[in-house]
Amino acid sequence: MKKFKFSLEKILQLKEQILKNLKNDLSVMQLALREKEAEIQGLWLKYREADESYKAKSSKSIMPYEIKYYKDFMTSIINAIKKKEDEKELLLKKIEAKKQEIISLNIEISSLEKLKEKKYAKYNYQVQKMEEILIEEFVSNSSTIL
Repeated sequence: MKKFKFSLEKILQLKEQILKNLKNDLSVMQLALREKEAEIQGLWLKYREADESYKAKSSKSIMPYEIKYYKDFMTSIINAIKKKEDEKELLLKKIEAKKQEIISLNIEISSLEKLKEKKYAKYNYQVQKMEEILIEEFVSNSSTIL
């Protein structure tokens, strides 16, 4: 009997390669998310430093233009934080979509692998039956020779 060959093997391999690529994309996105969170933390640190500096100068004497400078600077930092938070939310949505894509592809691959196992079990059953037939023929042929 010929060797076992799964007819959908190429599709299975292709889907596994796509899954590998999706996982790589996901890890890149997660790295970008961590970097975005670090940027946000850096901006908050910058804001707190500016706020502390403003409070320290306010406790002494501060000029009106300095007050405006600090208020504008802190407002720009807050705006930058909001922008980064929006980017982070968008990235989180993309990550979630990528995870769903990976899950659905895993389900497809799993069903293909189960199909392959069933076909292989059927193949093994047929091989076993063929061997039994050959053994029976051999035994019947050798008993007729004697």
